[in-house]
Amino acid sequence: MNRRWEMTRFGLVLLLLVLLASCKNDLDKVAAVELPELVPDRVTTGAEYLYSDSGIVRDRLRAGRIAEWKTKPERTEITEGLELQFYTTDGRPGSLLTARRGTIWPGSKRMEVYDQVVFINTKGERLETEQLTWEQDSARVRTDKAVRVQRGDDVIHGQGLDAAEDFSSYVIRRVTGVLHLQGDTLADQEP
Repeated sequence: MNRRWEMTRFGLVLLLLVLLASCKNDLDKVAAVELPELVPDRVTTGAEYLYSDSGIVRDRLRAGRIAEWKTKPERTEITEGLELQFYTTDGRPGSLLTARRGTIWPGSKRMEVYDQVVFINTKGERLETEQLTWEQDSARVRTDKAVRVQRGDDVIHGQGLDAAEDFSSYVIRRVTGVLHLQGDTLADQEP
């Protein structure tokens, strides 16, 4: 029985040595493996990012899913809904931008949001459109798409918009809509 145990043990050691010798990583082959460009470098779900300047929070981004690519073209794709909260200079919540999806282009410091875009400023004015671009360098937002702006009882429609990044001031292009004027009107003024 002792001899049988020694033969079994010798067989197990021999099998282990064979297995260890067959496990080998060729680093050149491992380095040659490339992931397709469709695969992001990092994915975050249920994300919340705070952006600050000089220790003061300027914006807060919440998103359902964020996928980041470090290969060219470098980009960050946001899906499953996003909420971008702008803060005032004294740190209070200001304007709020929501959309179903978006793309951040860090090279050009630009963010594009799409699908059910809603932007509400501190005055309660509400912008609705299907696409909006935020240019971080110029602190402006713009679109060439159809827009709907609600200011109290007034609803203004147009084709295109340029605005401050917090939607505090804006210009609507090709305007149509109904405005309710109170008090003096242009017709009441003398030339």
